[in-house]
Amino acid sequence: MTNIIEVNNLSFRYKNKFIFDNLNLAIKEGEWVSIVGPNGSGKTTLAKLLVGLLPSNDSIIVDNLPFNNDNMALVRKRIGIIFTNTSNYFVGETVADEIAFVLENQAYKHNEMESMIHNIAALLEIDKLLDKDPQTLSGGEKQKVALASVLVSDPKILIIDGALEMIDANTKKEIFNLISKLQKELSLTIINLTHDLEETYYADRIIVIKDGCILVDGPTKEVLKEDKVFNRIGLEIPFMVDLSIKLQLYGLIDKLIFDMNEMVDALWQ
Repeated sequence: MTNIIEVNNLSFRYKNKFIFDNLNLAIKEGEWVSIVGPNGSGKTTLAKLLVGLLPSNDSIIVDNLPFNNDNMALVRKRIGIIFTNTSNYFVGETVADEIAFVLENQAYKHNEMESMIHNIAALLEIDKLLDKDPQTLSGGEKQKVALASVLVSDPKILIIDGALEMIDANTKKEIFNLISKLQKELSLTIINLTHDLEETYYADRIIVIKDGCILVDGPTKEVLKEDKVFNRIGLEIPFMVDLSIKLQLYGLIDKLIFDMNEMVDALWQ
């Protein structure tokens, strides 16, 4: 797989303090990467740099295009991002209007827009909500509308910056399962920035950052074993990960297991 995002010697200063100082990382096309770290570690700043809301001075390359003023419009078409509390910024009177807003800004024709809206709504199973006021929906439905608004224009990269932190565990699992399905169907590259380690279960790879520096970078099941690192930076190890690590020490299982039913099956074998 080729790199769809490259960050080369990125430095970013805010109020005379370096948030990043010569940061380097690469993300492959089609990869799901979780970037985790405590509050203040630089996650949201990195998200804003990756979508051009903050200047990166040619340090970021997206889909072989340096992210600068000349390429800004082209690069942004390749990236969709969902921030925390996205629903606070809904502008449409109906769900259909909300999804159409992005397409209108990109000058799609009306007949094209109608087809694209219905296709993405069907894919996300919100087609019955198209005539509803988005502000009247449940938290999970709002997140699906926000996701539809981002994905309707067919970006190559989806960035999730803490967008699912305020919804209940069952709804979050439903949406992540849906995103996982879309990743395969749409060949999406996904970057999830979070401090909730349970969200990393879906990722191919985890990058742990603290104070703008990469502490650990590797395959999900390997990085989740770094319990001392997570304890040091104040991130809570998920119960299933902690249990798996302890049971591995006793030789009762031979891998990390995230699902309780799978754990019970493994112990009864």
